Amino acid sequence: MATPIERIGGQRALTELLAIDRELRELAYVRRSDALEGVSEAARSVGDRANGLLTRAAAALGSGSDLDRVLISEIIDARLVPVTIWAGERQAEADAALVALAGAEIRLDYPLLEHEVARNHLPQVVAVAAAGARTPGPLARSLGWSSYAVAALTAGPETIGLIHGDATASGRTADALDGEVLGRGAEELSWLLERAVLRHTLELHRAELAAAVQWLGTRLSNLQDSDGLVRPRTPDGGEPVAIESLTPRELDVLRLLARGRTNQAIATELVVREGTVKYHVKNILRKLGATSRADAVARYVRAGGGGPAR
Repeated sequence: MATPIERIGGQRALTELLAIDRELRELAYVRRSDALEGVSEAARSVGDRANGLLTRAAAALGSGSDLDRVLISEIIDARLVPVTIWAGERQAEADAALVALAGAEIRLDYPLLEHEVARNHLPQVVAVAAAGARTPGPLARSLGWSSYAVAALTAGPETIGLIHGDATASGRTADALDGEVLGRGAEELSWLLERAVLRHTLELHRAELAAAVQWLGTRLSNLQDSDGLVRPRTPDGGEPVAIESLTPRELDVLRLLARGRTNQAIATELVVREGTVKYHVKNILRKLGATSRADAVARYVRAGGGGPAR
């Protein structure tokens, strides 16, 4: 039977253990709160300019977290295509790994854990040795990671890319907090991407409107009483001749482009596949000698386009 002194000593030891446990819990809470707030602030600092957005985002997510590397990949035709990587002081080494991955074929199929992340939008922390064939071999070999976190980049319900992060250079195993941090960063970046797309679309519309206003301001004599805009006469083989080279379906697509429709919206309106619309847009740019969709629309407007879609 324990003596009173032994009982008192045991109670003190228990009190000290409880205090240590409480302190560790508080530290873990503070670390989690600071990490999530840090990555959110870093993501918000990226801005919504489309040019270089992914490169800026990778750097922001990396510097705003405890991760050593952040890799952002795009999903194209069920394939994972690495786009940009951040690695702080080891950037040159990481850039070389990215170049080596340029020709890699990374199918985003079952049983890859990345396939699950892309499907359910839930971040995961992966131990490479334990996961085995469920990890993308080319990434594991090129980046030499032993563990990593991965999260989905989304646009509405669709997964458009993945973000990987690891701490291999620090000798640290990726943990649940890394997964949560990367998930928060992916949410913030997905929102930024949507804003960037909207901003880019608005800029295209402004360019198209400016081209139309400029044409109207200098070619008012080309307005008809009732039928809209007259095709300017250019006997030297200018834009109207190029417009006339378009097929009726290509003209339908071009008219809808001029109204600011997306490929998906055009496909829905014309009852065709989006891939078919992309094919028509490519032919339109080639035939008109245009460098972009906005340039094609501007040429169409200058050539007197404006009739209703078929």
